[in-house]
Order: sequence, then structure tokens, then C-alpha cells
Amino acid sequence: MEIKNFALIQGQEAKIEKGHIKISAPKKVRKADKETLEERQPFEVRSDFMFSNGIIEFKFKTNSYSTGILFLFNTSNEQLLVIGISKSMDGFVIGEGLSKFTPLSKAGSLQNYDLNQEHLCKIEIRGSYAKFYIDNVLLCESKVSIKESIISIRFNSLGELEIYDIKALSIKPKIFVVMQFTKEYNELFEDVIKPITEQAGFECIRADEFYTSTPIIKDIIESIQDSTAIIAEITPDNPNVFYEIGYSHAINKPTILLCDRKREKLPFDISSFRTLFYENTIAGKNKVEESLKKYLQNIK
Repeated sequence: MEIKNFALIQGQEAKIEKGHIKISAPKKVRKADKETLEERQPFEVRSDFMFSNGIIEFKFKTNSYSTGILFLFNTSNEQLLVIGISKSMDGFVIGEGLSKFTPLSKAGSLQNYDLNQEHLCKIEIRGSYAKFYIDNVLLCESKVSIKESIISIRFNSLGELEIYDIKALSIKPKIFVVMQFTKEYNELFEDVIKPITEQAGFECIRADEFYTSTPIIKDIIESIQDSTAIIAEITPDNPNVFYEIGYSHAINKPTILLCDRKREKLPFDISSFRTLFYENTIAGKNKVEESLKKYLQNIK
């Protein structure tokens, strides 16, 4: 979908027409008997498109290497996620914050590319990973924790700059469920977990739904990486379930633990993690549904 509606919320000289954003070169001013380009504050525009998971593409053209184009996203730790071309760092970046920027991944420089030429950029966010491409070459990738937010762009240049053909493809975020595959837990999955996650706007999958020729552990690891969060049922001592929880924690994946109250004691390694305890009754079912809804709302 092409994004055509933008509002200018910072700066005054940008021209916006049907999603085509353009700024001219700053004026020359005389300082100490020398002419220099005037210093100006960055521009920022905000779209009407909500985004959390998927692909954003845009094209740009500039006649100055001193140019920055940064896409801004909200994160679960209340920091801005920044992806794009950094003017101040002279490179392609994924990072956190603006006034106090922390790079998570940095590569290359705009000076390696031709001026006055059209360049295609792509931002891909799937689950807890973000990637940034220019002209179909992957330059930056990093683990991230993005929340649904309106697409905003911050930009500036010491020359002319055009940003256009801005497109976004939203992909439904995924919840990966790990649990023992027996009748009791199949019913919990079908009657509670799957309906609640789908109502919250997520795609709900678990390992027994894979139909590929690749090794199952590879599919599981990729699914954990691509998912927004993990739901794990930990009532029985199942080695596969605990392996998958361990991997999820290792990559800082939000993990929701479920446990039947009939279990007397949790394993020491996960006893400090917040767990949703439930009773296998109608009242217990209703209670875990409400708790699960709240958890999912907080991570979306």
C-alpha cells in the first residue's frame, strides 16, 4: 500500500504532495566574510499508517552526501527505534533514541552511492528482528522490540532531497505457542490460547502445524525469531518446551508462561518469571482468557 497522507510536524520548508516529500537546499548566509549554508533544524513528517510488523519501502534522491532519512518507531522499552540513513553518523543505522542515540547496527556511508540518482530503501521488521536494505543489499540488522505505531520520518540535507514512493506492507504479527502435544493441552490451545490470540490480532502457530521438509528444530528457531512473543505451557516437565523457553529468553523474546495450579512447584530457573496460573474449570478458563488478553494488549 502506498502511503500518501503525511503531516509536517517539524520544520517549515518541506513540500508534501500525495506522499512525495521534497526540500530544497538551505540558503547561503554570510559569516565572517564567508558564505556558508544556513544551519536548520531537522524536518519531521507523520503519516496516517499504523505499523508494527512487515515491510516498508521508499525511494530517495539527493545532491548532497550530508543527508539523513530516519524512520521512527515506538518500542516496548519506551525508546524510539530509528532505522535509515544517519546524517550525523554518516552511515546506515538501526538504533535507539534521537537526542541520545545508541547504535545497534551501523554500516557503510551514503558517500558510496551516486548523487542525483534514485535509490531504493527497504525496512523489514519481523518479530524481534529488523533489517535495512539499500538497492536490495542488506546493510544493517538487529534485534528490536517494536510496538504498533504511526510511521514517522525525520530527515534533513545540506542539498536538495526528495523522498517518494513510500509503501508499507503489514504482516500479521505472530505468537508462537510451545506446549506438550497431548489431549489435555490440545484443548487448552484450541479453546483458549488460539481464539484469544487471534482476537487480539495475532497469527497463532505451534510446532505441530509445520509441514516442511526442513528439520523441525530449524522451523522452531525461525518461528521464535519471527514471532512477537511466545506463549509456553509449563505444567508438565517437557524438555522440548523448556529448551524453547530458554532460547526465547536468550534472544530477549517476550514470553508468557501458563501453568495449571495443580503443579506444586516451578523449576528454579523460571520460578522468578511472571506466570499465569489457571484452573482447569470453566471459571478458571474465563480467568486465564482475561489475563491473556491483557498480556497480549501490552506487547502489541
